[in-house]
Amino acid sequence: MSNNYFRFKKFTVQQNDVSMRVNTDGVLLGAWFSLPEGPCPQVLDVGSGTGVIALMAAQRLSEKPCTCFGCEAVEIDTQSCVQARDNFFSSSWMKNLVVYNTDFQSFARFANHKYDAIVSNPPYFNNSLKNPSVTKRQARHTDNLPYEDLVKGSKKLLSQNGRLSVILPAEEFQVFKTIAEEHGFAAQRQCRVFSKEGDLKPIRIMAEFSISADKKTEAAEDLCIMNSNLEYTSGYKSITKDFYLKF
Repeated sequence: MSNNYFRFKKFTVQQNDVSMRVNTDGVLLGAWFSLPEGPCPQVLDVGSGTGVIALMAAQRLSEKPCTCFGCEAVEIDTQSCVQARDNFFSSSWMKNLVVYNTDFQSFARFANHKYDAIVSNPPYFNNSLKNPSVTKRQARHTDNLPYEDLVKGSKKLLSQNGRLSVILPAEEFQVFKTIAEEHGFAAQRQCRVFSKEGDLKPIRIMAEFSISADKKTEAAEDLCIMNSNLEYTSGYKSITKDFYLKF
């Protein structure tokens, strides 16, 4: 049986009976997305689960020369929201972290301030067999957060130079990218994530989208998690070393 907590180098995530436990996707995105610049950067984690991406953002920003910062989170599942709030209170950055128990559509409709980065490990199952657990359906299927709603809400909430960062299965990425482009976004960074060296197809794609930047997409980065000996690659260690105890 897996632990009901996940210990990182500078914080611990409790994850008792929540909709989505700590996973590789969330950790990769939390470590990879571009930190906003400025004296008081603001980050929003959409579909936060236990709050791991917001916590990673807070750790990274606390090491930057900014006078203040804010990391906010939106989570529709009440139990996960309570868990995230407890995790925030137990961290070194409790004054910089807040979580809202609501759906992103409502949050985007009523929020009255802007964010410099919106980060989301979104639900991505569109037409697959649904889990009998309501909380797991909310976390994994797009019923409650369609791609278009995430894109439209992010466009409303992002600051002028803000970026939307996501991680998606490779087969879902083009669908999301098309929707984002229809709403004026352009991909500025992409990272293809491979399970192991030598694989021909990526399992995930991480991408950052911006409204203000030009329409030319930067060349895609590649990241392999394992090498041919099924050991973690230097690239994977490098991107996660500030967080994972094992590195």
